[in-house]
Amino acid sequence: MEGQFIGIDLGGTNIRIGLVDERDAVCDLIYLSAREYSSWDDLLIKLVSVIKDMEVDRIKAVGIAAAGGVSTPKGVMSYSPHVRWMDGQPIRESLAKAINLPVWMDNDANAITYGEWMYGAGKGFSSIICLTLGSGVGGGIILNRVLYRGEDGLGGEIGHMCVQPNGRPCRCGKRGCLEAYSSGSAISAIYRERRPNGQIDDQISPVEIYERAIAGERVALDVFKAFGEHLGIAISNLVNVFSIHHYIITGGVSHAWELFSSPLEEALEPNLFNPHKGRVEVFPGRLGDKAGVLGVARMAKDYLRSEIR
Repeated sequence: MEGQFIGIDLGGTNIRIGLVDERDAVCDLIYLSAREYSSWDDLLIKLVSVIKDMEVDRIKAVGIAAAGGVSTPKGVMSYSPHVRWMDGQPIRESLAKAINLPVWMDNDANAITYGEWMYGAGKGFSSIICLTLGSGVGGGIILNRVLYRGEDGLGGEIGHMCVQPNGRPCRCGKRGCLEAYSSGSAISAIYRERRPNGQIDDQISPVEIYERAIAGERVALDVFKAFGEHLGIAISNLVNVFSIHHYIITGGVSHAWELFSSPLEEALEPNLFNPHKGRVEVFPGRLGDKAGVLGVARMAKDYLRSEIR
């Protein structure tokens, strides 16, 4: 289908808005800070302004992705863990009305997964699972060339798989979730716990801890080792359930690949059901910040073609 599409990736920290051209390339990528907005109405005004500056007459449809539970047919946020004022908002309907264009809405990890599957590291596979490692842990599942959303739009919440019974508390209210061990927020929390009292800045970031690990600091290296081990356990469980052998790691924390990939592999293989041993591949994504924008723009394109499933 000729024409251009817009992809909007609403993160808890950053908002990315990209114009995708006829060759499925992002030709304009705009960043906004999510923290500057305190309501959906405020953000809607800004999104409309940005879209209208992108030659609206050539745009066929808009895709918008957000973290949390999304009622996909209605385009309503059923649960937003990071931006509470989005809960229950009719995002798809209000944006479509404001810009007079068709709008498709989905979960952000689903959009990233779809982008990597269509254009990135997952291209050519019939089934993949993508894990998005940022301040939290998200996931998306392509099963036999269909994006799996579950019965209520909450399918693929890999971050809330239990990897340590009665383990660390998670922001979701449970204990032992993957997100409590293998996310950016977990890196900072675990590092603070393991450092001697009085020797750590409470505001230390995952990037700073990464830099300390690269420099050889033992505590920082141990944090990333545990990060990889729990990730390997989670992936082994996914393999044993879905019999999917290709896994993509994306998100900001994936840039620390060299620190956690070996512990991941060491934890993965022993926990696999025997028929899967030696067959599982885990690799980083290729699209970076553009994955969610490309994925949800392609969803909007498929929606117009009535191919979205």
